[in-house]
Amino acid sequence: MRVVRVARIELVTYGPNKLFDITERVVELASGVDEGFVSLQAVGSTGALVVLPRDGRVVEAFERDLWDLVPTLGWRHPGNAYAHLRSTLIGTTLVLPVAGGAVPLGGSGVFFLENQPALNRHRAVVAAVVSK
Repeated sequence: MRVVRVARIELVTYGPNKLFDITERVVELASGVDEGFVSLQAVGSTGALVVLPRDGRVVEAFERDLWDLVPTLGWRHPGNAYAHLRSTLIGTTLVLPVAGGAVPLGGSGVFFLENQPALNRHRAVVAAVVSK
């Protein structure tokens, strides 16, 4: 196994609790690799990475239901404790297989979750493509 490509996926987000589809960029990075994997890491401590069906209703339900699962108010730590907790629960890393030159997502997509209440926030996901 060897690392064949390392790249930063840059995006501008707004939030809180919004999903941003980075599927096409992940698939593009994995192109040309027959077998291996793509390792993704959200930079920072309040973003997260998740694989979900590419269906607007599912995305909206995820965003809405996350409010109920981890509310923004009522924490002992002032400020953005909820953002850190959401990031911890969902995860800041993803490892996706590459098989036959493709990332087999089966109609699902790779999404970056912004947990901070900010406009025009510059975020990054570091991707490393490893080939057999």
